[in-house]
Amino acid sequence: MGPTTSSGSARSEPDITVHDRSHNRLPFSRGIMATSLLATGVPTEEAYRLASVVQQRLLARGMRELDAEQLVELTHDLLLTEAMDPEIADRWTAWRRAKRSGRPIAIVLGGAAGTGKSTLATHLAVRLNIPRVVTTDAIRDVLRTVVPDDVLPELHRSTFEIIEPDAAEPFAGFLLQCDAVGAAAVAVADRLADEHRSVIIEGVHAIPGATTRALADHPAAPIVIERLIVQAGAERHEDLLRRRATSEPQRRGDRHLTNFDRIRAIQQRLQDEALSTGVPIVDGADDGDLTQDIVDEIVRRLDDDGTITS
Repeated sequence: MGPTTSSGSARSEPDITVHDRSHNRLPFSRGIMATSLLATGVPTEEAYRLASVVQQRLLARGMRELDAEQLVELTHDLLLTEAMDPEIADRWTAWRRAKRSGRPIAIVLGGAAGTGKSTLATHLAVRLNIPRVVTTDAIRDVLRTVVPDDVLPELHRSTFEIIEPDAAEPFAGFLLQCDAVGAAAVAVADRLADEHRSVIIEGVHAIPGATTRALADHPAAPIVIERLIVQAGAERHEDLLRRRATSEPQRRGDRHLTNFDRIRAIQQRLQDEALSTGVPIVDGADDGDLTQDIVDEIVRRLDDDGTITS
């Protein structure tokens, strides 16, 4: 049976109080500490193990009250010796400084249907503690309710259905749809940047480089990180769409399989755009540590701008 308070109720964690920079008294939370460690790219189990080590060390030293900087210093030193990779220590402290900079972050994951961008966006949202995830499909659905079919017919068709392989401009309709939906997605990111809030945008309509260009002169100087998610192997890509057709029948995945060649053509078109704009391409079948990659770029960009201070 765990320790109890004077009133006899169970207490999940021993009392440790942390004084933040504004002199607020906050309870130490192993869960919050673990969540902050997720941004370094460590597995969830390892993040909670390390958070427990921090908590145990504080208790062993009798540190029931400490300030935030003491906690950061102790955690950094523990990560150097306890973490699987000692570089995690510096990455964790750098990410904390980046978060304190106040600069909003816009992470954009583009890609054709079935490349895994939605799953990656969800993982990033959890690991980087960014609760706002905007999908361009959702924006398109909203636009369809206010923009009549006779005004912009391309908006009312699926992206792969408006590809015309034999036309002089096969992607003309697709690009018109992307212009409308992409502009609305950028407007959302722009508004959130006004409020100094971060966001993750994912979807086929996120043309590589477009968000970076659109937010380049924003007064809040948001850090825009773009990645194009692809499935390099056609066989795996088709298999992912086939599984989606079975597990998510409401998305009418059979249409994706019927139009698989057009989906692959969209992917190639987006890859060409990414290569021309310098947006990194990530294979969804082997994405490595996307969290670590993105955090490292954010920290590097802020450091280069002179935004991060120790």
